[in-house]
This record gives sequence, C-alpha cells and structure tokens, in this order.
Amino acid sequence: MKEIQDLISISRFYGKDSRFVIAGGGNTSYKNEEKIWVKASGSSLETITEDGFAILDRSLLNPMSGKQYSENAAEREEQVKNDLAAATVTKGKRPSVETSMHNVINYAFVVHLHPTIVNGLMCAVNVTTVLENLFGEKVLYVEYTDPGYVLFKKVDEKIKEYRQKFSEEPQVIWLQNHGIFVAADSIEEIKSIYGSIFATLEKAVSIPLPEDERKVCRCVSEVLPAIRMLVSKDNLKTLKVRRNGLIEYFCESPKNQVAIAKPFTPDAIVYCKSNYLFLNDETPGQVLENAEELIPGFVNKFGYLPKVLLIKGIGLVSVGDNARQCDTILDVFEDAMKVAFLSQSFGGAHPMTQAQIEFIDNWEVENYRRSVAAGNASGRVENKTIVVTGAAQGFG
Repeated sequence: MKEIQDLISISRFYGKDSRFVIAGGGNTSYKNEEKIWVKASGSSLETITEDGFAILDRSLLNPMSGKQYSENAAEREEQVKNDLAAATVTKGKRPSVETSMHNVINYAFVVHLHPTIVNGLMCAVNVTTVLENLFGEKVLYVEYTDPGYVLFKKVDEKIKEYRQKFSEEPQVIWLQNHGIFVAADSIEEIKSIYGSIFATLEKAVSIPLPEDERKVCRCVSEVLPAIRMLVSKDNLKTLKVRRNGLIEYFCESPKNQVAIAKPFTPDAIVYCKSNYLFLNDETPGQVLENAEELIPGFVNKFGYLPKVLLIKGIGLVSVGDNARQCDTILDVFEDAMKVAFLSQSFGGAHPMTQAQIEFIDNWEVENYRRSVAAGNASGRVENKTIVVTGAAQGFG
C-alpha cells in the first residue's frame, strides 16, 4: 500500500534527525475513511516499519470526541485508553495517546514533532505576538493544556473555531510548551510546509546557538567518581558528562541557569524529571564538599535522585541506570538548553507552571510503575563514569 510506504518514509525522514525528534518523541499517521494508521507507543520514528503502527477503526474512534468521561484525571485517562484499545484493530499495539488529535485533523497525513527551533518559540514569552508577525493571522495556536484527552478536546474545539472563521481546514497547529502538528494529503506537501516554517524561524533568531565543542576539565577524574558514590547509595549508577559552548553558557553562569531551572515540555519531565541540581562552586574540593550535603538534601526534598547535574568548570552530567539512559538524559536536557537559548530571540524563556509540572509528575508516577513492572532495557555500558566531548571516552 503506497500510502503506508509514504508514511514510513516521512516518519524515518524526520525521526533520524535530532533537530526534530529526540528520545522517541513525536508521532505520525495516515488515514482513509475507514481506518487510521498511527505510531504505536514504544515505536521509534527513526527505524519504524509497517509493524510499528497501530491500526484503528475510525467508526469506533470518532464517537470519542462527543463522549462524556470522568472528571477525575486518572479515571478519565484510563477510560480513554480503554476506548482507544477497543477501537484498535491491531490488538497488542497501544496507539499513541495523541491518536484522537490525528483523527480529527481532516488531512490524510499528519506529522507531529517537537523541533528545537519550533519550541524555541513555543516556550517563549512573546509566542503569540511573534507567531502572528511571522505567519499571519491564520495561525491555530493552542495555549498549554495538560496532555491526554483534555488536550484533544481543546484542539478539537480550536479546529472547529478555525473552520468557522476561515472556511478552510488548518494544516498547522502550534502547541505552547509542546510542539507542532503539520497535515496534508501528501508527504511532499508536509515536507514543504515544515521546510518553510523552519526557514522562517531560523531567519527570526537573532542570537545563533553556540555550537563549538569544549574540552572537559581534567578535574572530572577527581569529581565524578566521588559524585557517583554519592548517588549510588542504593544502586550503582552510571554517569556521563558533556561540555560544549552552549552548555558552558549555562554551566558558568548562575544568572543564565534561571532559564533552565524548570522544564519546558512534558517530555523533559519524563526523561529528566522536573528538578535539577546546579553546583556552582569554584574548586573541585568545594564542589564535592557541597555535593555531600546537597545530593542527600535533594533526595529528601523531592523523593528521587537528580538525573541532571550542572557542575561549574565541568559541564552537564547525567545520572542514570545505564549508558543508554544517560545519553537520553543528556540529549533531552541539552535540547532544553537550546530551547532556552533560542527563546531569547522571542522575549525570553517561558517554562511550564508548577501546576502543569505537578500534573505530569503525578502522571509519570503511574508510567514509571508500569515501566518497572515491564523491566528496563540496559545500555551497552553499565555502572560507569563516562566523559563525552567531541568523541566519547570511558573510565569506570
């Protein structure tokens, strides 16, 4: 089926590029009158095959938009999940939580991404003003809404308003502190729309991202093994460190760290949690002395170990159960740094509110329990301290 091959092609096209997709984020779909093919949870856009899509019966999916669900968030999401499962033809494949949004967009192909350049604007203070200035009055912008069914209902409502106002179907949907949906009846048109959006935003960026690599301080061999001991009271942890011009911009300035002190998107919370530890001491000895107090204090306050450490003079450090998890944490948090830096061109950083963060934190507890029950995949290198500069070095 040509359309499914096109869907696979465009999924891989964006999935392989870290400017658009990080840590398995984003999803894609194709639909006809009867069925919708949407990325199944756990599938990677970069390597997806036909088997990576869940197929749903649209005659069972369509009534969900008008159905009354529980006011209780946990109960509601469970009910929605069950209805999605009932509509799923490919039993055993769990469709993306955003399937209903894909279904109400009246184009055959939908590609939802979290591009860094887009979120530089979506996570900025002046997002609405800049959007209209750059893309005109026909923008469909959705203020931040908790993910899941509530977000779907908000998007559905906004689409209906757009149709009423402009007598046409929206092809681009901008989501504050989240990402973007682009839709069309061909993958060529989707690429064209995305290309135009990226070019427009890149021209609007007044302060380009620093992209140069920086050497990691020799003191890392003194500091990181000691930090590793502090975070390995219960289980031996893996640590990785990364340093470049962007990381240095935040690492060396407590003032700049204010912009990255809170997460910008739900994905950031899923992979990095919502609180981070910044160690701004001048010497390795001071770093370790304060870490001995601050790390247990962090655990006592938040109930979990920090996944992200920013250490002055060293760089960005991830704390994980294995090397693969550490890589993901580094990638996701460095992307947040890019978003914060780019937001300077659009009025400054606009992170999630505490209420929005708490909703995801509570939702993630349930996800975490499920992941623990299912077992965790391990990386190739476990329980090591690893330095990452331009190329990776390992020592343990």
